[in-house]
Amino acid sequence: MRPILSDACFHCHGRDPSHREADLRIDQWEPTAGARGAESVVVPGDPDHSELIARVAAHNGGSQMPPASSGKKLTHEQIGVLRAWVAAGGKYEKHWSFVAPRRRAVPRVGDSGWVKNPIDAFVLSRLEEEGISPSPQADAAALLRRLSIDLIGLPPQNDVIAPRDAMDDPGRYDRSVEELLASPHFGERWGRLWLDAARYADSNGFEKDHPREVWLYRDWVIDALNHDLPYDQFIIQQVAGDLLPERSREDLIATGFLRNSMVNEEGGIDPEQFRMEGLFDRVDAIGKSILGLTVQCAQCHTHKYDPISHAEYYGMLALLNDSYEAQATFYPAKQQQQRRAVLGQIRQIEQGLKDQDPDWRRRVAEWESTLSRPDHRWQVVRPELDGSGGQKHYLQPDGSVLAEGYAPTQTTTEFTIVTELPRIAAVRLELLNHPTLPHGGPGRSSHGTCALTEFQVSAATQGDSETPTPWEIARATADINPPRRSLGAEFDDSDLGSRFTGPVDYAIDGDESTAWSIDIGPGRSNTPRQAVFTLAKPIELPGPTRITFKLVQKHGQSYHTDIYTNNLGRFRFSLSADPNAAADPIPAAVGVLLAKKPDERSAAETDQVFSYWRAAAPHWSEANAAIEEQWRSHPSGTSQLVLKRLETPRETHRLDRGDWLKPAERVSGGVPEFLHKLNAQQPDRLDFARWLADRSSPTTARVIVNRIWQAYFGRGLVETAEDFGVQGAPPTHPELLDWLAVELMDSGWSLKHIHRLIVQSATYRQSSVVSASLLHKDPQNLLLARGARYRVDAEVVRDLALSASGLLERKVGGPGVYPPAPDYLFKPPASYAPKRWDYDLGRDKYRRAVYTFRYRSTPYPVFQTFDAPSGEVACVRRGRSNTPLQALALLNEELFFECAQELSALTIKNAGADPKDRIEFLFDRCLSRRPSANELDVLQKFVATQRSRLESGEIDAGALVGGSKAVDTEARQSSSHRLATQDLAAWTVAARVVLSLDEAISRE
Repeated sequence: MRPILSDACFHCHGRDPSHREADLRIDQWEPTAGARGAESVVVPGDPDHSELIARVAAHNGGSQMPPASSGKKLTHEQIGVLRAWVAAGGKYEKHWSFVAPRRRAVPRVGDSGWVKNPIDAFVLSRLEEEGISPSPQADAAALLRRLSIDLIGLPPQNDVIAPRDAMDDPGRYDRSVEELLASPHFGERWGRLWLDAARYADSNGFEKDHPREVWLYRDWVIDALNHDLPYDQFIIQQVAGDLLPERSREDLIATGFLRNSMVNEEGGIDPEQFRMEGLFDRVDAIGKSILGLTVQCAQCHTHKYDPISHAEYYGMLALLNDSYEAQATFYPAKQQQQRRAVLGQIRQIEQGLKDQDPDWRRRVAEWESTLSRPDHRWQVVRPELDGSGGQKHYLQPDGSVLAEGYAPTQTTTEFTIVTELPRIAAVRLELLNHPTLPHGGPGRSSHGTCALTEFQVSAATQGDSETPTPWEIARATADINPPRRSLGAEFDDSDLGSRFTGPVDYAIDGDESTAWSIDIGPGRSNTPRQAVFTLAKPIELPGPTRITFKLVQKHGQSYHTDIYTNNLGRFRFSLSADPNAAADPIPAAVGVLLAKKPDERSAAETDQVFSYWRAAAPHWSEANAAIEEQWRSHPSGTSQLVLKRLETPRETHRLDRGDWLKPAERVSGGVPEFLHKLNAQQPDRLDFARWLADRSSPTTARVIVNRIWQAYFGRGLVETAEDFGVQGAPPTHPELLDWLAVELMDSGWSLKHIHRLIVQSATYRQSSVVSASLLHKDPQNLLLARGARYRVDAEVVRDLALSASGLLERKVGGPGVYPPAPDYLFKPPASYAPKRWDYDLGRDKYRRAVYTFRYRSTPYPVFQTFDAPSGEVACVRRGRSNTPLQALALLNEELFFECAQELSALTIKNAGADPKDRIEFLFDRCLSRRPSANELDVLQKFVATQRSRLESGEIDAGALVGGSKAVDTEARQSSSHRLATQDLAAWTVAARVVLSLDEAISRE
């Protein structure tokens, strides 16, 4: 009954008062403030006197419901259902998915011998009700191929799984299941499906679609699934890993789930608008992937169908609005080893110095006692913000300025203050870290560094309309002065050879080809820095004066397709009247330690002070040089998008109609409590994450087991995997769904336990061959009376071809790779701007598809052709199309063609000269079975025809076998180059045929 009312009535008679008609709510029985309930139009047990029935059965246009203008019309069957419901008492119950699942009793069945585990009992019970028998078990070869593709996304290989001839042994099947579940490729296969829900991509999206480094999150997902991280922890770490007590590196990386939103870097945007868009996207992703609810409907108004109010939506959003959108530095495994080695060598050298001078502590103390820390009485000033050039600036509570949004490669910005100071002799520019900057800043370059081309100061008396008078800067000092360096050398680009970075003097030399840089190499550049610009003579000010600081930043470049901005990220201005003002040579971090007494410092802090002291000691120049040499080997790390808690939480407001420019009342963190209560006085994101993963959550466990089921059977027990709400499809096997959900929780939230149960069931093992009778009774296989057959996902299409050809590179993890793709895709007009696509010429181009670099605006063509999502929004249910473009891709796409070439060479090398043996080898590699007699006959005739055409010159053999090293090697080793080339060409054509068969890209 509920789906009928939801579809036809709730839009006008539901929760949302803005669309409610006649002050009537049919979504609930009791009246509420300002609205009647269904009790006013339903007489329990008496449909003939119920206004609801009279209205839906009316033929009069004025009284008929739903009205004709709505486009809705109830069928006679639906009206009959409503009459029967009223006659039975018209009871209202909570929607099935909003009630926590409970373990259902396993049903008794007639054919108990068919049942291998409880899954089968639930399925068979329904089949017996319908008078349908299950299909026989699939043959061993088909079952092995199905199992391998399902669990690891690759065809069976004897070095991975037991020989298929032994699969009839029940023990062997179970052992094969365990081998595949333990494979490192399990996480690659199933991680790809979670990455769909996480909107994973390697670029920012929108117009510019710049690359981003987020692959550590992708690898975290793969590793978590390989190690069977309990699903409740899998959720908690992704939603709030940064808030966990004693969080690990992996906990922080996991929060990349919420950071996968697109980022708009267009000129002229307001970063706050798109920060809000990112928050909307995060709520949507949690709704689809974890809750299985269309919570995004409540962004603009109270949900029309599910009991989620407009305010409750913003309560959830408030719980996500507590964080910096940070860019933290991480070191992948090899870089961690390299970094440990570098730091170990430095510690060893420093320890040697300490051993040479046992009295070093006293010497450091003496040095400290002689330090005279400059006090130039700096006054921090809060400037007016420059919004020119598209880059946005935001004033921070400490007076610093944070740059966000569009980052031009070359820009000049001006910041103005009004001061009543009577005298100014120097200006200090501090460069400060901020979590949202790459590697924490202080700059906006991909390394978190920056370069200042020129720094200028001018002033005018307040109210004076004349042009401000420039102030002459006599000298510049800084706490860091790198040596002169060619920007071209940094990027190995001769076009940039005329631009240089170096000491702070470059910021006042009037030469726009030079700039002050803070980049002294990985590991030491991302720290606060300062420069002081001392005027030629102190300026006496007559009264309120407008002072303008001009920052010229001309050292950003478009390097290949990556926009490299060297802009300052966070900075602060201060003024001093001291003509002797200079930059403090002691770095800020060391200065903090020096403020402590020596006996109050930890061992690590003492070592840090020693490191600074010994670097300035001339008698240790040789050791200092050796340490500098070690620093040059320090890895750069990768900047991963993560979340970090704000020190002061943001205020969150309900947004009228979802418009970020129309904030309404303030909203506190909260959840839709119709699901279950959040037991926290002042909840934060960690409380929210634990609420999501609580056993009391009615949808969380159901949603994930349903998506696992969907991947195995082509459709979920609930077809609308993204919507378990009132408008969603009802489950085909509700008791089985609940049993699986509870089983997941009772197993300790082990996802591999659910996988194991499914693939060990008789339901899973059924043959996919369908009889005419069964096709008529159950065309969509809703009753599960046969095995599922469908085209595999886009990534698996590619991986199957690579595996069959022997080209597949099985290395797990690492940065995205760039396999062959058409050049024009990454250039205008196909792309808004040139995009980086550095073709991998080595083995990396044969890596699994999960590692292919993914631009949101320019999807990899094969993946797009076979319906892979673009990563712009969360996707938990892929579509499957069947188009001619797919056949053309399999035949002609560069990598598929190379697979055919290599498979041809592999066939000739391993299958002897008999055409029959070669065809059997092809079928074994591509289809995991032997060919039928008819298939053998057809293919032998086909190969003979191709050989004749090659011999006659009708087909160019070189065009078919060129470009493959393996093929060329075979040709050169042959006693007759021409005949061998023709042989390879003929079998290349045969390999193309078999690789392009529907069966080759199907799981059945």
